[in-house]
Amino acid sequence: MRSRTHWGRPLKAAGLLLALACTYLAMLPATWLDALLQDASQGTLAVTATRGTLWRGEGSLQAVQPNGEAVTLVPVNWDIALGELLSLNLHLVARSTQDGSTVLDAALRPGQIRIQSARLQLSAALLGTLSPTLRAADLSGQCLLQAKDVLLEKGRASGTAQLAWQGAGSSLSRIRPLGSYQLLLSGQGNGLEFRLMTLAGPLSLDGSGHWLPNQKSTYQITATPTEATRRELVPLLRMMGRETTPGTYQLTMDRNMGAVSSH
Repeated sequence: MRSRTHWGRPLKAAGLLLALACTYLAMLPATWLDALLQDASQGTLAVTATRGTLWRGEGSLQAVQPNGEAVTLVPVNWDIALGELLSLNLHLVARSTQDGSTVLDAALRPGQIRIQSARLQLSAALLGTLSPTLRAADLSGQCLLQAKDVLLEKGRASGTAQLAWQGAGSSLSRIRPLGSYQLLLSGQGNGLEFRLMTLAGPLSLDGSGHWLPNQKSTYQITATPTEATRRELVPLLRMMGRETTPGTYQLTMDRNMGAVSSH
């Protein structure tokens, strides 16, 4: 009898603490998702006007452009599966509140990132967050990012993603648009391969490359303007690369896999 009394109180106290902890976690405010997203995107993305909890809420997905202007991308609601946390799996599904389409369906667990699907419309100005040179180019146009069945796990990659850039432009050129382009990414075992191609426009961008984690990337990107636009585009192209043959420029990235710079 004494043994039951001896253990009864500590067990009740532990149970109460566990219940309080679960209640606290369940009631974490939706602003926590904003903080997590800003941290993961280095301040490029945010969720504002949030309502609800971290696990189920809604708000406006925003992007912070290089000039500091915040642009609303899409209003969303989201769900994070609480039950899957027991297996150390953070599964988030975000949908547009405008048409119900899936913006992001992704899961994160130790050593693994899985993106079942993603579809997001972005301003090309956000490319300026990748490097000072792209920021100086003051790019314009709209980009559509789509991904499907992407898996990144312990240095391995699979799945596909693409970025379509429509109505490309730059404040350094009076020619608008410069063109429309498509970047295709595909997981190839231990790395990612990419292919850049031109869909239309007076400035042709073409390239390909391979990225391996913790290794130097290999790539080649060329820019070729039409004869009629070559003189007008010289300042922009010289800033972003070097002329290898008359009218053809080679664009280069820095070692941080972000910037386009001149030689």
